[in-house]
Amino acid sequence: MSHVANVMLSVEPDDRPLAEELSRWLESDAPLRGRDGRTGWVGALRETTGADTRWGGGKFPECDVYAGALNHADLAALVARVEQLPWQQPGFVQLMVMDQEEAYFRVWMFHGPRLRLLTPAGREQEYWPGTGPADVHLRLALATDAGLLRDLLTAGAGGAPDTPDNSEDNSDGADSRQVARRADGWPRPGDFGLVALSTTEESGWQPVPIGAAWFRHTGEQSGDRPGGGEQTGEQVGEQVGEQVRATAELTVVLVPAHRGRGVGAQLLGPLLRAARAEGVGRLTARVPSTAPAGTRAWLRRHGGFRDLPDGAGRLGLDLS
Repeated sequence: MSHVANVMLSVEPDDRPLAEELSRWLESDAPLRGRDGRTGWVGALRETTGADTRWGGGKFPECDVYAGALNHADLAALVARVEQLPWQQPGFVQLMVMDQEEAYFRVWMFHGPRLRLLTPAGREQEYWPGTGPADVHLRLALATDAGLLRDLLTAGAGGAPDTPDNSEDNSDGADSRQVARRADGWPRPGDFGLVALSTTEESGWQPVPIGAAWFRHTGEQSGDRPGGGEQTGEQVGEQVGEQVRATAELTVVLVPAHRGRGVGAQLLGPLLRAARAEGVGRLTARVPSTAPAGTRAWLRRHGGFRDLPDGAGRLGLDLS
């Protein structure tokens, strides 16, 4: 799994030596994302504003900009490293990072001795670029979406997300226990989800939720060290360094009118990447007996899920 991030760093000319020191650190000692305790080469930053570069306009810029594409870089460690360097002009340092599959740069600047994330100002402003229908984009599932998730489950918008809605089973909503397990108290610590919105002329160009995908920690654990009874997702997540990683349950729901358009796969891709980044060791998916036969095939085809031998009719995907 590749973790690519585009990085730009703007500094005053006095701080060129520190920008170059940061680049050397990326080439030799930067922590590797997803590989605990390991360091190595993740890329480098190169100057884009020198006399030998083609910079737009008739004048040279009044700052120095360094840029690079990093692979498997621990981005939290990168931000911490920038914060720790003894910049002569910290007020003019700007760090811009666009992680894989994001449609925007995050921008950090110093506020006193600390780097502050200036944009996006809130998680509700985050979007994922469209990889499916042109009218559909994704955003994070927020606390204000708790009712939406319940409504989607209750309305029975499940089934095989990217197959046509041609089964009467799709009209059967989830029972109250399923709804409570999957959506009550959203979001709990460790929960992560995405909402798909469609913006069309028919909706007055207003985004309308048409589905969602999310995972929630179950308290189960996967890994080499045997567990000591049921634990919360947070407790399990803390044990990643001991080769024990959390198990989370996946839910994907779409309103029937938008099934068969590729929206389910559009949701699943970034959700799997987020699960890996959050330290989830295994994703499971419960497929009720009333679900269309295509549901299991869809999970196998698009996510690589496999049947679990636990007799509960679940599928699983190991992410570690």
